[in-house]
Amino acid sequence: MFSITQGKGFEITFANGYTVSVQFGRGNLCDNRYGNHGDRSVNAEVAAWPSIFGGDWVKLGEETHEIGHQTPDQVLAIMAMIATLPKEN
Repeated sequence: MFSITQGKGFEITFANGYTVSVQFGRGNLCDNRYGNHGDRSVNAEVAAWPSIFGGDWVKLGEETHEIGHQTPDQVLAIMAMIATLPKEN
């Protein structure tokens, strides 16, 4: 499933029940943090979590569940990794 989030990014939920959020607008950890690039950014903030209630965020950075300034190639790699996680029960 795809969802647009506040007009500044999107979420995608995979068949395994995990959701990946890709945000690249005002307030996010990206080149467009201050909204000075309109609806474009060279990088994005990424986070992931299981769709089940009470599930823990997927740790993407060393100490955090969200990582910023990810290039399109890095975003794709994260999405591919999340899509291959075992299905949530």
